[in-house]
Amino acid sequence: LIPSINYDNHNEYKQRTINSSIKLNKFFGDKPPLDICVKEIEKEGLKAMLHSKIPLCYFLYSLLEEYSCENLFFFLEVEQYESFVFVNSTQQYTTAQHIFDTYLTHNSQFEVNVDDKV
Repeated sequence: LIPSINYDNHNEYKQRTINSSIKLNKFFGDKPPLDICVKEIEKEGLKAMLHSKIPLCYFLYSLLEEYSCENLFFFLEVEQYESFVFVNSTQQYTTAQHIFDTYLTHNSQFEVNVDDKV
């Protein structure tokens, strides 16, 4: 027996892939520069993408298209917060409060979906 193929799903997936390629070509051009090799991204995964420039731009562009960029923004801000050397505790508190207000407050601009226990 030959398994049946759902041509509607296949065609829809194919069209979405084509549309994504067109959008990325419009955004980056035909030959986008790379600052990290594809093999490293395959090996390290998301971690490698988040520490690169061009692949991160692709990822962000995709998230913006899907209206789901808040988790990436939150991650990047927390990562910067953890590595930043603050002048004093007031500056550190103000920055932490900004992150909380922006991402963790109910109905905030970029509210991330976290468990209520957090």
